[in-house]
Amino acid sequence: MRVDRNQLRFNQALLVVLLPLAALWDQPWLVYLLFLLMASQHAPWDLMVALKRLLRVPPAVVEEDPRPHRFARFLGAVFLGLASLFLLLGLKGVGYALALVVALLALINLAFGFCLGCFLYLHLRYARALFTGK
Repeated sequence: MRVDRNQLRFNQALLVVLLPLAALWDQPWLVYLLFLLMASQHAPWDLMVALKRLLRVPPAVVEEDPRPHRFARFLGAVFLGLASLFLLLGLKGVGYALALVVALLALINLAFGFCLGCFLYLHLRYARALFTGK
């Protein structure tokens, strides 16, 4: 299986730059937009991939299992979805805090190569194998 490393870094960079700006300038629409971009990964047309192509970021494809990265992106989308919901309800502190957690985890992955979502995915697989024998 193959993974585009530049796509992963591009996604992380968008989150690291735009989510703190959204909180700093109180622009919830940026959180909503990033949620839609993150949630589109299983749609026929992945909007993050489309944006990367539009900006002409070259691919850097490597042989690697994409499932941990998809799981991590799913978790990020869930957190951004919750952040969006809280922002829509007027609970800005909670909404922006959740969005900034996503930005912080993306920064850690971008800077140090540690993906918490990937880590959780692998440990959930290990736990499943332990308890089910599969």
